[in-house]
Amino acid sequence: MSYTELLERKSEILKKTVENWISRENRDGLNLQEAHIYRNMLKELHQNEHELNGVRDEEVVKRRDSESTEKDDTFTAREPEAQTV
Repeated sequence: MSYTELLERKSEILKKTVENWISRENRDGLNLQEAHIYRNMLKELHQNEHELNGVRDEEVVKRRDSESTEKDDTFTAREPEAQTV
């Protein structure tokens, strides 16, 4: 499992947990301790999403670099065309 997949899975779990806290808050309300846990969970979700976006951006840049390197390699590997005079 790659780091990106790990962050995606963590994000899914955090989203489900936050949804449960929201429904509980709407249904029963939260005491101070529960509200503290809920806020920390939201912070963790936002931090995870930020990190996930950063990792995805890095992967896109690496992919672009490798594609451009491959194109450069194929261009330089071609035989020079015969010139007609």
